[in-house]
Amino acid sequence: MTAASGDIGDAAAASPARPKGRPPTLTEEQIVDAALAVIRTEGLEALTMRRFARELGRSQMAVYSHVADKQQLLDLVARATMADVEIPTEGSWEEQLRSLIDNIDRQLRRQPGIAGLLLQRMLHADQRIVDAVMAILLDAGFSESEALLAYAMIHTYLFGRYQVTMAPSAAVETDLPPALAQVTPHLAELRGADYFNFGIDTLIDGLRARLAV
Repeated sequence: MTAASGDIGDAAAASPARPKGRPPTLTEEQIVDAALAVIRTEGLEALTMRRFARELGRSQMAVYSHVADKQQLLDLVARATMADVEIPTEGSWEEQLRSLIDNIDRQLRRQPGIAGLLLQRMLHADQRIVDAVMAILLDAGFSESEALLAYAMIHTYLFGRYQVTMAPSAAVETDLPPALAQVTPHLAELRGADYFNFGIDTLIDGLRARLAV
């Protein structure tokens, strides 16, 4: 009996004490991952502070000690998503711009649902990339006003195109106007990369033509 009691006492002494008080502090990575999990599965509009708290397993009041409000949470997510985007430094301005846009789009495809957030919050969240686009355009010879206009066009297409779909519906209408009837059968031939490449090539071709005038 004595030996058994000693064993139990030794085991109890070796067991870690149960944590008491406040839960462990969340890291920025945990915060971003929880927000992205909601965005990926339920969409950007579903990301409320209450839903975010539930994803973390914390009370709504508790998460406010980590993020002040939803806008700060969105900016954290946007900045983290773009953090790995490499900014090119070699090649012509067209090559640098295309490479940067490709790098951004690669991140968007890795994080479904994030494009809508970046459409809204990019200027607030990651000025590093906005500045890089502006620098490429200014170095190419565009005026300050033209650089602003060009960035707005690129920003709208790059992030906004994810909110527009041209996928054929399950039941294609048969009574279509003549032009739509002519092009609709070709929808099935096109993929997302076709839309992306056509759009970016057209943007850069247009910018090059304006610069040459």
